[in-house]
Parts: sequence; structure tokens; C-alpha cells
Amino acid sequence: MTVTYDEHVEFRCSLPKNFISKDNIIQWKKLRSNDDDLIIAINGKVPLIYEKLYRTDLTDQFSTLELYHVKRHDSTTYICQTFETQTILCQYNLVVLIKPESPLLIINDENIQEYQTVKLICSSLNGNPSPQYTWYRNGTLLTSLNQQVSTTDNSSIYTFNVSRFDNQVKYECQISNQALANPLRVVQYLHVKYRPYVEILAQPSLFKTNEKLIGIESNEQRLTCLIDANPAVTSVYWTVNNTNIISREINVYLSRLTSEQSGVYTCVVENAIGKVNRSIYLDVQYGPRVYTMESRVIVNRSNSAILRCYVDSNPSPYQIIWFKNGYEIFRQNQLSDLRIDHVERNDSGLYTCMIYNRLYNNVTQNGSSIIEVIVQSRPILETTYSKIAAEIGQTITLICRVSGQPKPNIFWKRNEQIMNCDEIVDDKCFLRLFHITQKDFGSYQCIAENLLGREEWTYTIVSRGKPETPYDIRVSEITSSSFKIQFSPSFDGGAGPQRFLVEVILHDKNTTFNTTIINQELPYNTHEYIVKDLNESSLYMFRIKSKNIHGDSPWSIETAVQTMESIITSDDLPQLRVISYNTKENILHFDYLPGDERLIKINHQQLCLNIRQSKDGNIYQSIDQCLTIDNNRVKWIIEKEFPYLKLSICSRKYHHICGQETEMKEGDSFTRNSAPVILGIVVISSFLILIISILFGILCCRWRKNRLASNINKTNK
Repeated sequence: MTVTYDEHVEFRCSLPKNFISKDNIIQWKKLRSNDDDLIIAINGKVPLIYEKLYRTDLTDQFSTLELYHVKRHDSTTYICQTFETQTILCQYNLVVLIKPESPLLIINDENIQEYQTVKLICSSLNGNPSPQYTWYRNGTLLTSLNQQVSTTDNSSIYTFNVSRFDNQVKYECQISNQALANPLRVVQYLHVKYRPYVEILAQPSLFKTNEKLIGIESNEQRLTCLIDANPAVTSVYWTVNNTNIISREINVYLSRLTSEQSGVYTCVVENAIGKVNRSIYLDVQYGPRVYTMESRVIVNRSNSAILRCYVDSNPSPYQIIWFKNGYEIFRQNQLSDLRIDHVERNDSGLYTCMIYNRLYNNVTQNGSSIIEVIVQSRPILETTYSKIAAEIGQTITLICRVSGQPKPNIFWKRNEQIMNCDEIVDDKCFLRLFHITQKDFGSYQCIAENLLGREEWTYTIVSRGKPETPYDIRVSEITSSSFKIQFSPSFDGGAGPQRFLVEVILHDKNTTFNTTIINQELPYNTHEYIVKDLNESSLYMFRIKSKNIHGDSPWSIETAVQTMESIITSDDLPQLRVISYNTKENILHFDYLPGDERLIKINHQQLCLNIRQSKDGNIYQSIDQCLTIDNNRVKWIIEKEFPYLKLSICSRKYHHICGQETEMKEGDSFTRNSAPVILGIVVISSFLILIISILFGILCCRWRKNRLASNINKTNK
């Protein structure tokens, strides 16, 4: 039973039915924990000293005990029992509810530093029952505090280690018991002192970790020191590479980054508790800076030259490309020298090494450097002819083109007489002969010399005449059915354009006779010819000559060519397309599938037509022979008892090698003799025209007769 402080309480105990008060003794007893139990009343009587506190009554049916103005010490157990046997008839547990006093919250130490152990002591007096204590942090209930909180009847102690995050944090202690309508709270704020905490903020931030920051050359970069400290900081400054102080502000501003600004940037912060620093490495990325030790390399012809570029870049290069006179000649994914072995004069020029890297913002940059290569060589005369055709009275210009390094000295020589150039333009020396006479015909020597050697070339002035035989005859692309002829023209005789004749002879190994199969005159300025439609594994001879208006040159020496053996597979053979049959001539005509490139590689003489026939379309049997093909036609009689056919192109040499079959059935694609059909169509058409004409005449007659009768009737009226 619970009652409020200073209220009245009555306990009523019903007695047994056979109970007679005059024969028994009933007593009320108050249990006390720190003392002997107190006998309050016996048989309805209270001692005089307790009359102001208690009142009792006894009848044969019940016994009552009344308490006046209950206090805290009245909270206990009350028992109604028999005196002789100590039999408990009734028992009441009384709790007197008392509001506790307002709680008090104190901190065991006012000068708190980070990581220190702090005790928050919350106490309240005079509450009954003893209040329950609850702790809050910034309004949030703290749970699982069994090991951090110790509680007594009058207090609760919360023990914990503080951090900087506890600074200015509101801690609350709340108490409650049954006497309180609403819990009571008390608030305390912690003031924690701690050394500075520092973070570095980078703007912009392409890539950043706690230790590294990437910047791009020529971009701006701002570093900001973010500080959390209590008490306030007394000193802030920045150093670079742990040496020079570059700023005494929380910011470092680099308006235009350079590669030299890469380094370790440190923000140093101090307050009354201690000094702290935080560092970050600024990695400034930049494009390749390419340079060479030599801007000009001089090398003798036939020697080797090594071109080398050096580079400073961040990050490292991923590709190098070499250019010669603006055209790419070499590409490599790692730095490498350009080595030129057996240098020739045409290796002279401007070489550019271009080196690429890729910055973190995915921008590709490059740098380059130029090396001039000068190839020193003895004079080289560049000419393609040695004879010049002319007529008496004509003006002739001899041109001698010479290259070499150092620049050669050029002059002419005729019958041991030295002649200077009439004009020199770039690397050409011109010698002009005006209105030549018979004595001017003959040889002229062009001589060029420098420190490395001497070269000469002889020009011969001759009268116009027949051309000379072609030379440098070459054979290539030999197959089983063709080969290619290439040659170079010789002196044309000075009579204008010349043409070339090619003669191809088939050598028959079984007889002593040779057969000319090709005698072809080539178009003007044509210096090659493809010989086609040849037999496989056969020996051919060919020769070439040239001709102009003055006549023919001698034939070239005969050149032998052996065609290859034809190796044909089923995939090489074409497939049939359109098929028709002329019953009058017994000719089977067909075409090949359009766009079949296999026809280009195969000589038609190597092919034949295979036919398989069937009576019922199930069982097919081949005819006795593979039919010879002549202009996409074969001669063959189709038997009526075999209406089902399968046709394929096969190798004439190996009949078992055939292409894809094409099926046909009599009546599907056969074209019979068309003359009877045409005649029948003409007869039927003529008959129909005759019938239509007769009907038209009859209708016209009737119409005229009716019209005439109508006119007569009108006249009579």
C-alpha cells in the first residue's frame, strides 16, 4: 500500500468466524529493521505514548489500526496476529511516498583536459522510494552505462574519459520516483581543453589523400588550414619542405603553379595546450620538357647515327613519336633513341622527337625538340638515261643532277676538254649545246667531286632511230593459270612514244613443237602484262621487244616460266545458278552465282560439270563422265526416266572434288524448242482477232439498220 506523506491510513483485518475477542489476545505490530519490532496495540488498546500517532479498534468480526500523519519512518510492514500462537491474521506493507529534493549535478574537476577521467555526480535527498537516475548527452538518452555509473539511494556517479568532442556538450541528470508527477532534471555543460586539431583543405582538389595532393602546372592552388582548438590558437604559420616559412595565415595561395613548387607543405598550429603540425605533399604535374644535347648531327654516309632526346616530365612519359620532316616514322610506348643504321643521303632532314604524358585530369600534353641530321657523302649522280637523240641544227640541254655533302663541285668534260656548267640551279648543272653539228655527236662526261670522293656519268648524243630492247625483265605472281611480267623500257631511239610486244610460247614436252599462244601489243606507257588462261604445271617461254616509227628493237632473251600445279578444294569451286535445257540441240546452259570471287582464281579449262540423276528424288547416281564445259554450256541428253537432277562444278583433273550441288527437276527450268510454241501462239492470236472482227462487223450492221429504220419513221411522220 502506498500513501502520500502526512496522510491518514487505516488497516482493517477480518477475524475468523469462531473468533471470540474476550477469549483471545489480538495485537498489531510494526516491523523495524534497525530496532526491535514495535507493539502498537493489544486487544484494541494503544499505549498512551502512541495515542497521538495510532488508533485501534477490536470487535468479534475485525480489528482496525489507524495511523495519523504518516512520515517517512512509517514505511514498513504492519502485522495483525494472535498473541499466544503468533498466528498472522493480516499483513500490510506500507510505503510513504515522498518527493525527492531538486537534484544537484557537480563535476569533480573544473579544469578538464582531453583524455582526462571526469566524474559527474548527481545527488538528491529525502526521496522515498529512492529516486531512479537517468543520464542524457545533448538530449540523447545514454544507455549501457552499467560499468560507468555507480548509484546509491541519494546519488548517481557517471565516470568517463572526455575527448574534444565533449567540449560544450550538455549533460543532464534526471531523477524520478512514484511521488513525482514529472521527473526532475539538472544540466551541466563540459568545458574541455585540448591541443589543436588540424586538417588541410585543398582547392581545387583533383586528387587528394591525407598525405598527397596533385596540382597542375599554371593552375592556381589554395591550401587552407582547418583548425579545431580550445583554448584559441596563439600561432599559425606554413612551411615548405620543413624550412622556409611562407605564410603566417591559415591560407597559402599559389596563383600559378610551377614545377619548382612541388614539395611538402606543413601547417604549424599552437595554443596553450600544445603545438601540432599537419603536412601534405603537393605534386605539381606538368607536360614533357624535351631537350637534346646536340641540335645538329653530322654523319658520313653508310655510318650509323643515334638521335637521343632527354625529357623532364611529371608524370613520366607514356609515348614517344619520331617525325622526319613532319612525317611520323617511329612510335614507341617507352623512351627510346632513334638509331639509323647505314645512313643514306635521303636520311638528311629535320627529326622531331615528340614525347607525350597524361596528367591526372586526363589531359594529354606533349613536348618536342628538333635535331637536324646532315649526311655527308661522296657525290651521287641522279640520272635515268645515258643517250640523247638529236638532229643536226637542234639545241640540246644536258642536265646533270648531283647530290652530296659537302656540296660537290660539278663540271663537264668532252674529249679531255673541261667545260663549265652554263647554269646551276639547286643540285642541277646545265650544259647547253646550240645548233649542234655532226662533230657535236658523241660522249660528254659530267664529273662531280667533293672531299669524300668523285663520281662521273657519260651522256651520248646520237641520231634518232630504232628503240633498244627492254631490260630488267621480272616475273612474279606465278599461279597455276597465270603469271605477271614486268620490265623497264630502254632508250626509245628519240622518236617519241614506243610500244612493247609480248610473245608467249607453250613448250610441249611430249613433242618437239612449240606453240605461240599469245602475241600481244601493249598500250603506250604500259610496262607490265598479266598472262592468263594458262595450263597448270606447264612450261612457257616469253620474250619482249619495243617498237617506234623507225622500227623494232631486237627480241629480249627468252625467259622460261613454269606454272604451278592447281590445288583445288571444294570451297574453291563456284556454285551454279540459272539452268535451262534446249531439247532441240540437247544443250544444258547454266550461269554462276553473281559476285563469286572464286571464278577469278580458276581457269575455266580446269572445270567440268558433274550430273547425278534420280528416278524418284531419293537415290541418285552419277553419269559416266564429267561433262566438258564450253562457254557455260554442256551437251547432254536428258533421259525422261530420270526427272530429278543434281548438278555441280567439279575439278576436271580430280572428278571427286566438286562444289555445292544445285537441284533441278524436269519441268522446273527446262526450256523446250520454242518454235512450235510460238507458232501455236500466233495461230490462236490470229483466230481470236478474226472472231472479234466478225462480231464487230455484225454489231455495226445492226446499228446501221436500226438507224436507217429510225430515220424512215421520222420522215413518214
